[in-house]
Amino acid sequence: MLWDPTFQSWSQLGVTGQPAGILMNRHGQITDQWRGAIPQQRVLETVEAL
Repeated sequence: MLWDPTFQSWSQLGVTGQPAGILMNRHGQITDQWRGAIPQQRVLETVEAL
């Protein structure tokens, strides 16, 4: 979870609105991202595949 009250990380991560989610691996590489409600099954499947 990242809280950035300055919103500077938004442009670096490609976030254009809320809610948004970005799933990263342990090396900081983006493995999945989405806008809107958290797709629970998709997140679980992505984490299991890592």
